[in-house]
Amino acid sequence: MNNHTDRSEGIDHGKTGRPPMQPRAKITREAILEVSATLFSRTGYAGTSINDILAISETTKGAMYFHFSKKESIASEMLRRWSAAFSETVGKAAATGQPADRQVIMIYRELARRTQTEAITRAGLILSVDKSLSGARATYEAWAEAVTPIVVDAIRSGTLDCAESMSRLADTLCAGFVGAVQVAASLDENHTITKRVDDLLLMWRGTDPAAVRMVEGAFL
Repeated sequence: MNNHTDRSEGIDHGKTGRPPMQPRAKITREAILEVSATLFSRTGYAGTSINDILAISETTKGAMYFHFSKKESIASEMLRRWSAAFSETVGKAAATGQPADRQVIMIYRELARRTQTEAITRAGLILSVDKSLSGARATYEAWAEAVTPIVVDAIRSGTLDCAESMSRLADTLCAGFVGAVQVAASLDENHTITKRVDDLLLMWRGTDPAAVRMVEGAFL
């Protein structure tokens, strides 16, 4: 008999002492997240119901509530995944030792690649500007704050000429990135995210041949 609830397989609850999640339970959990991510990206968090997720994921209600106590719990996991993605990417860019302006481009190009190919990461980004979600704004602000020191370094080194807007440029780039991803997701054109973000970066750095080469050659 096929037990869709996965209750016998355990789940990782951190320091609660319960056994770690087993493979089949992980597959079920990721399937719920993947379906939810697609729906959240297309119709928004408020426009998606638990029943919508159940219908498409073909998951039983018991399995759903075993892994996630409510819809907000699903969204919280997506925000966590997005937070992990940008933290990891900023760290990798810093570790390259490249000039700060190049690091900024590396960060946004890598995040564009990930949001294009990873539905859960993409949904987490989009949810980070959903004012109805607890913790969303803090996630967005943490992303902007993580990028800000690198942008400030680029300005102070003379590679960027915008000293009067040092505190705003990182947030503006983040906002532009969110917009590019949201438009692509709403039009069901996720395959265009990397191109849209490259265009955003070229608007920032210029479209002369040297700037184009710099953008196209920056990757992690």
